[in-house]
Amino acid sequence: MNERLPKYGELVVCRVTRINPHSAIVYILEYDTTGMIHVSEIASRWVRDIREFVRENEYIVCRVLDARPEGISLSLKRVHREDTVRKLNEFKREKRSEKLLEMVGKSLDRTLEQTKKEIGSYLIEEFGSFTKLFEIAFRTPDLLTRKGMPEKWTKAIIEIAQKNFADKTFVVKGHLRLTTNDPDGVGIIKKILLSAKKQGLEIQYVSAPKYILVGEGKNYKEVESKVRSVGEDIVREFLKHGEATLEMEK
Repeated sequence: MNERLPKYGELVVCRVTRINPHSAIVYILEYDTTGMIHVSEIASRWVRDIREFVRENEYIVCRVLDARPEGISLSLKRVHREDTVRKLNEFKREKRSEKLLEMVGKSLDRTLEQTKKEIGSYLIEEFGSFTKLFEIAFRTPDLLTRKGMPEKWTKAIIEIAQKNFADKTFVVKGHLRLTTNDPDGVGIIKKILLSAKKQGLEIQYVSAPKYILVGEGKNYKEVESKVRSVGEDIVREFLKHGEATLEMEK
């Protein structure tokens, strides 16, 4: 078992391992430990049978309510659909990056476990995730050197990143929140969002008042700059009619 514990409010990816009459037991993948979802935290409506909402071996995203060495309490009903999609995508990217880390270790005659033991904690502390590490190694490799990472690890990480990200298509998302009391609110939103489509960005409707700008391309900086610029233009224009915010997905 992992000695680390998740934080209150954190979203975690889980696999349902057992369903009891009044709870579901799950395995928390990122922390290599188990947690429990009480029936009252399964759904916002009355739950007659937990199996109507989750099944054994299903992968779900939960929010941490309490985390102690003696047990972890989780909630399913306090996770929005867009949070689930985002978290699962992050988890998949992190697992792919873990494979890259395994390749780095192999190039230095180390197993993945040995690599994690030697520099894993340092990498998470400095970069936040393995995904972010390899993205930085590809886009701004000099930053790894400035961070003071040992030269042999820096060289191996940059080499693996360059090989595996060269043909990668980057997806950048900007989350918009648009609210207005204007009687023609729907028409205004459609008209303003149309400008993003004209510039080659995809618009994903989450649920009012949430929308997502999506851009794709080989050059991360260019795509990120375009999504941010278009998003800021939308916010600036929409503020004439109501309230608007833009949050870039990290």
